[in-house]
Amino acid sequence: MTTQPRHIPTGVLLICLTVSALFLAPFKTLAQPTDRSTQAKARQGVWPFRINRLDADGRFHGRWKVWGPEGRGILRKGRFRHGKEVGTWRYYYPGGTLYLVEKHHRKSGLLRVRRYHENGALAKEGQAATVTEGGIIRYYWFGSWRVYDETGAYSHAEYYIDGKLLEIRR
Repeated sequence: MTTQPRHIPTGVLLICLTVSALFLAPFKTLAQPTDRSTQAKARQGVWPFRINRLDADGRFHGRWKVWGPEGRGILRKGRFRHGKEVGTWRYYYPGGTLYLVEKHHRKSGLLRVRRYHENGALAKEGQAATVTEGGIIRYYWFGSWRVYDETGAYSHAEYYIDGKLLEIRR
C-alpha cells in the first residue's frame, strides 16, 4: 500500500508565509544615526522590536540602545515612554560588562540602583531619585546604600541625603 503525500492547503501556506515575513523581515527605524556604516545594526530591528524611535512629538519612545564610539559596544539600553525613562535601564563598561542597573518605579518616581565592579560582582545598591526643577533634571542618591568589595562581600553602609555622602557605617 502506498501513501499519498499530504498537501498543505494554499490558504494556510499563504497565511504562514505572510505572518513569518512580518516578524522576520528587518525594518529601518525612524531615528537617524550619525554614522550609517558603523551603526547599521542599531538602526534596524525586527518589527515590533524596532529600536531608537521617536513619538509624534519628537520625544524618545520605545526601546533604545546607545552605542559606543564607532558602534563598537553598547553603552546603555532601556525603554522610553514619551520622552521619560521607564522600566529597567542597563549601563555597560566600555569592555561590555554590566556597570549599573536602574529600575524605575512608575508610581513613586524613585529608582532602585545596583552598581557593579568590572569583574561582575555587586559594588553598591540603594535608591536614587530624579527631580525636575525649572526645566533642569537632577539625579541624586539618597538613603542608606550597601557597599560591597570586589569579591562581592559586604563592606559597609553609606548614608546619602540629597546626593551628598553624610555618613559611613561599618
